[in-house]
Amino acid sequence: MLREKIQTMKAAGASATETTESDDVHKTKSASSIRADAAEAELAKLREQMSKRKFFKFSCKIGWCSHGGDCRSGFEENVELLKRRLAAVEREIALIEHFSVIRFEMERRIQKVVKEIQLKYAKANALDLVIVMDCTGSMGPWIDEVKSAIVSIIDNVKKDHPSANVRVGFVAYRDFCDGVKRLQVYHLTSDVAAVRKFIFRLAAFGGGDGPEDIPGGLEAALAMPFNAQARRIVLVGDSPCHGSRFNDGEDDRRYLFQIQQSPDICAQMREMVRRGIDFTIIEIQPNYTAKMVTILWEEYDKAKSLDGFGRDFRRVSLSKAGDAARFASSVRSSASSSLSASKERSVLASSQFAVALDTKKSGRPTLKLSHVLEGDDEEEKPPVVVVPPEVKPLNWAEVKNSPDVDAVRHSLHFRPGEPVDWKNLNLKHTQQDTKIRLAQSCFAIGAMRSAHALYDCNMGTCLVAKCYYGKAARSSSTSKHSLQNDVKMQIVAKYLATAFSASEKVERGVDFISTCWYEIKNPLETGSGRSMAMFTAEPYIDGEYKKYNNNNGWIRDDGLDLSETAQAFSHFTWQTTFGQLMVVDLQGVGCIFTDPQIHSKDGKFGCGNLSDVGMTAFFATHDCKSACRALGLKPLKHSELGSKCIDESATTNREEDEAKEATKKKMTCSCPLCGDITTVLHSDFTAAYRKGREVYCKPCDSKSERKTRRKCQKCKKKFAYSPYWHSMKGMEPPQSCKSCEPSTRPIS
Repeated sequence: MLREKIQTMKAAGASATETTESDDVHKTKSASSIRADAAEAELAKLREQMSKRKFFKFSCKIGWCSHGGDCRSGFEENVELLKRRLAAVEREIALIEHFSVIRFEMERRIQKVVKEIQLKYAKANALDLVIVMDCTGSMGPWIDEVKSAIVSIIDNVKKDHPSANVRVGFVAYRDFCDGVKRLQVYHLTSDVAAVRKFIFRLAAFGGGDGPEDIPGGLEAALAMPFNAQARRIVLVGDSPCHGSRFNDGEDDRRYLFQIQQSPDICAQMREMVRRGIDFTIIEIQPNYTAKMVTILWEEYDKAKSLDGFGRDFRRVSLSKAGDAARFASSVRSSASSSLSASKERSVLASSQFAVALDTKKSGRPTLKLSHVLEGDDEEEKPPVVVVPPEVKPLNWAEVKNSPDVDAVRHSLHFRPGEPVDWKNLNLKHTQQDTKIRLAQSCFAIGAMRSAHALYDCNMGTCLVAKCYYGKAARSSSTSKHSLQNDVKMQIVAKYLATAFSASEKVERGVDFISTCWYEIKNPLETGSGRSMAMFTAEPYIDGEYKKYNNNNGWIRDDGLDLSETAQAFSHFTWQTTFGQLMVVDLQGVGCIFTDPQIHSKDGKFGCGNLSDVGMTAFFATHDCKSACRALGLKPLKHSELGSKCIDESATTNREEDEAKEATKKKMTCSCPLCGDITTVLHSDFTAAYRKGREVYCKPCDSKSERKTRRKCQKCKKKFAYSPYWHSMKGMEPPQSCKSCEPSTRPIS
C-alpha cells in the first residue's frame, strides 16, 4: 500500500513539474520525487530492521540465540522505536504527496497576485507628504534648512523608489497672537520647485507665549486631499501645543477662547490612523515637547485604520548641535518607509484576496488580516501600560555587581532521535533553577521591547534580556505565551538554518542565536516590575544590524550575497517543511540572525504569523537566484519558470565549483550551549551535521568532553555522560544508558 502511494506521489510530482518547467529542466528530478526516493529507501531499511528484530526474537524463543537471551549487543533499537520511525516515514510520505498540491495552489495564487500588483503598482508607488513646521522666531535655522533641503529630499525619495509619484504640501504654523500669519499653507502638489519658492518667502517671527498652535497646523494638513496610498505628515517644532495636559508652562489667557475652540489634537491623531496617514514628529527641544509627544503616541497607537493595517509613528530628536544637517535624512527615511509600507500593503492585500478565493472554494476559514496585524485579541483583557525603562550605555561591569536574583531558565529543544512532524511540532520543554543579575536600566529600546544586560551566575555567561513594555506588556499568562512563541520561533529557525548550512552547495551558511526565557521567582521581593518578571535572553551580538526581509513580503534586493542567501533560506524553509511553514523577518549581524517570524498553516507562532497570506506575499516578491538554484529550490513565479530555469543547466558546472569552494570557507554560528559566536570551517560543520552532532565553541567542546560515570537504572551497567552538556541544555542528568533509552538520549 505504501509503495503504491509513493509511486503515485512521484508521478504527481513529475506531472506538476512538466506543466510548469521547460524541457531542459526535466533532466533534474523534482524535489518531491527526490524526497519520495529517500522516503522509500528509509521505509525499506526500517522494514529490513524490523524483520531482523523479529527473527532474533524468534531465535531467542526456540533457543538458537548465542547471546544468552540478550540480543541488545546486536540490535540496540527496539521494536517500539522502529514502529515509531515507520509511522514517521508514513507521515513524511503523506506530507510529500500533499506538497505537490500545496505547490500547485501556491503557483496559481502567485500568478494572480503578480497580475494584481502590476495593476495596483502606480497607486502603491505614490506618496503624499505634508510638512507641518513651527515658523515662530526661534525656528529660523530650521526654516533655512528646509529651504535648502526640500528638493534633495524628494529627489532622494525618488531614488529609493524609482518612478514614484510624490506630492508635497507645506503648512507653516505660529500662534494666535500672529493674526492672519498664524497659518501659511501650500497645498499638495507635484511641483516641488513651487513648494521651495513658497518656503523661501517664509520668515521666522511671532509665537507669543511658550506653546504654539500645533492643532491649527495639523487641521490645515488634514484638510488637504490625500489621494496616494502612501501618506505621511511630518511635524517639526521646538514647543508643545496649548493645554496644561501637554505642557508645564502657562498659556496666554488673552487667547483662552481661541485655545478652547482649537481642534482636539488627540482626535487628530486618531483621525490620521483611521485615514492611513503615517506620522513623524521631529523634536528640536525634547525637554519641552516630551510630555505632549508621549500623549500623542498613546492616542495614535491605540487607534485602528480603515484597512486594518497598522501605521507608523516616528519620534526623531534633533536637539544636539549640528543635528540640523540630519533633518533631510530624517524626512527622507520617513517618506521612503511610507512608500515601502504602501507596497507591502498592496502585496499583502493582493495575497489575502488570492488566498481568500482558494479558501472560499475549499470551504476553509479565511484569515482576517486586520486581526493578525493588530494583535491577538482572544483575551478581552485591557493591556497593561508599562513606561519604557531608562536608557543608559551598555556596561557589563555594572550588571555583574548587581544583586543575585533567584530565577528559572526555560529552554525548548527538538526531541533527539525523533523525526520532525512539521504539521504538529512537539518540542521538549526543560527548566533549570539558577541565579541571575539583571540591570534595571536598558541600553537599547525598540517599539515593544527593551534590551537589558543580564548575567547568569550558574552558566557564567553574559546575555541580553529582552523585556516587553508599553502596550505589549500584558498579564503574566499572556506574557508567558508570547515568550514561549518567541523562543519557539528562534529554535525552529535555528534547526532549519542548521539544515540549510549543512548543504555543501550553500555558499554562505547562516545561523540563529540560541535563545531561552527566564522567570524571576519572586519579582516583588526583588523590585522587578511586571514587565521584567519574565523575559527572553540571548547572547549579545556586536555590530551593524541589517534587515533582509520582513513578514509582509518586503525583501532587501541590494545585489549582495548575504541578501540573496537570506531570501534563499526563507524559500528553503518552505520547501523543507513541505509548505507547512516559512521563516521570514530575517535580521541580524552578518550571517547570525535573530528575532525571526514564522508563517505557518496552523496559525501558531504569534500575531505576526500571516499564514498562507504571508507565504504568498514572500513568493510574489521573491526572485530565485543562484543560491536557490544551487539548492534545487524551484521557482514558483511563472515568469521565472522559463529563462531563469534554463540558465540553471548553463550554470550547473560553475555552481558545482562554487559549492566545492564553499566547503573550504569559514562560517560563523552561535554555540548551541553557551550561545557565543564561534567560527568554524564549513566542511567541519557539514561533517558534524551528517553524524547528528552539534558544533560547539572550543570552551564548550572541551567542557563537554569531561564525562561522569553512573549506573543505568535499567540494565545496571555503568555509562558515561557529560554533566556540563546537560546543565547547559537545562536537562536533568540521564538515569539510563543509550542502549536502554535510545529514543530519548541525544548525542552529546
